[in-house]
Amino acid sequence: MKLSDLVKFAVLLFTTILARLLQFFPNLEPIMPTMLPTAKRYGALAGFVFSFTAIASISFITGTIGWFTLYTALAYALVGFFAGLYFKRFKRVGAKHYAGFAVAGILFYDIVTAGLFGVEFGQDLVLTYFAQIPFTAFHLLTVIPVVLLSPLIEKHFLENKELDYAFEKFFRFTLLKHEEPAPSPVKRFELD
Repeated sequence: MKLSDLVKFAVLLFTTILARLLQFFPNLEPIMPTMLPTAKRYGALAGFVFSFTAIASISFITGTIGWFTLYTALAYALVGFFAGLYFKRFKRVGAKHYAGFAVAGILFYDIVTAGLFGVEFGQDLVLTYFAQIPFTAFHLLTVIPVVLLSPLIEKHFLENKELDYAFEKFFRFTLLKHEEPAPSPVKRFELD
């Protein structure tokens, strides 16, 4: 992973955590639309680390660490891991791929975490899953519109060569005091 890729990964992770902490609409899903293009671009392990770190960081910052932090972070990390494997199968990924995987990912996540939550707190599993239905339905309703941002994040942030150049220039020249990097590989069109 290049330095600019690490910076992009960190920026998306920070933005995701901040969006989750500042959310005003309950159950609005900020992790999925940023994790999916991250897993597509950088692979299954990156999807795993991104998801786990996002969930664990949110629990840590809000002071709500418990056993549920571990299983919710691991469940979402598995969604991120499988996203990396899923997107590897396609040459081109569009909104329908992102939306389809988001639905499958949310269903997997909600089924696993609801069951483990019920076990942790000694609840009847039938009642736990029954009570989970409206939560999951709302989760699905909110994730689809938000996950449509994934192709835009991929195209305008993760695949942005000028941004790569800017990050490389900033970190290598400004912070590390190395020689100035080569000119941007992105060709500019000028009107004469």
